[in-house]
Amino acid sequence: MRVIVYNSFAIIGVTISLAIATVLGTYGQGISYFLNERNPSIELTTAITIVTFLSIGLYITNPILLIKFLKLKNVYLIACVIVSVLIGLLISMFSFFVWAMWMG
Repeated sequence: MRVIVYNSFAIIGVTISLAIATVLGTYGQGISYFLNERNPSIELTTAITIVTFLSIGLYITNPILLIKFLKLKNVYLIACVIVSVLIGLLISMFSFFVWAMWMG
């Protein structure tokens, strides 16, 4: 029973982290504009750099956390890691492209 509850919390945490990373990666430009409007001392390039690399960092840590903390069967664990890597790869490439265009 304890393992099931532990796995449920871990899966929920990884899913929320994956959703936050996706939102940060997809809407990073809008988030950086919002941060600049709310606090003009934050430059746009600094804001987009923070948002982009936070998103990429979350995508990198998700598979590591899945492998380390979940006690799932190997088939489910491999499926979760593959889904996380595929989504993370696409969104991270997009957000890195947007970041590179901002940097000139």
